Amino acid sequence: MKTLPLIGITGRRKKGSDVTGVLAVQGELDIDLFFTNYGRQVSMAGGIPVLIPRDTSAEVVSKLDGIVLSGGADVDPAIHSPEEDPSLSKFEPGRDTHEFEILTEAIEKDIPILGICRGIQVINVHAGGTLFQDIPDHANIKKPYDDRHHKVRFATGSILSEIYGSEIKVNSLHHQAINKIGEGVKVVGWSSGGEATEEVIEAIEVDNSRILAVQWHPELLPGADPVFSWLTDQAAK
Repeated sequence: MKTLPLIGITGRRKKGSDVTGVLAVQGELDIDLFFTNYGRQVSMAGGIPVLIPRDTSAEVVSKLDGIVLSGGADVDPAIHSPEEDPSLSKFEPGRDTHEFEILTEAIEKDIPILGICRGIQVINVHAGGTLFQDIPDHANIKKPYDDRHHKVRFATGSILSEIYGSEIKVNSLHHQAINKIGEGVKVVGWSSGGEATEEVIEAIEVDNSRILAVQWHPELLPGADPVFSWLTDQAAK
């Protein structure tokens, strides 16, 4: 029987008081949160989702076959663009350090990685790149999460063009995006058309590695998304 690949998924951290239904006495306790859609997509693609709590050592990577760097709060601007206004960002203390450690370990071990929304930003900043702090017309948060806000066109010959074709329509829940490209990062997708008027980097690949990342949320769109099949196929090798 073929062993299914183990796919690690990073998550968010909140206080108990931030979550409805938690007892008041538990308000100061930490809670790690993972949106179900990531694990559901991994399962549909033939993998086994493994949740990575914040306190987990990066050594967990050696037990995994693939990684999803999930969406969430902003990367701390002090890391990538210290001259920018910190009030424009809402970040989670400790998350950047933890995910950078996970990413470093995965790169060293050639573990395939899929970055989603915040994940694409983490990968770029980890490689020495920077971010635009606020692109409001891409934050389509007042409409349903699966509303296809604009198109993304892909570079010919890219892995993502093989996965999706030359162009697709995507949702859009981000207010930050890649500015300066990090070392080894290759841009392979750009926004176009729709309500988002400004062309923004929407997809990257990383040289000499098995790393893809997208700025939209494929896990929230209907059906099994093929980018998760790419991840599980790579993880099974």
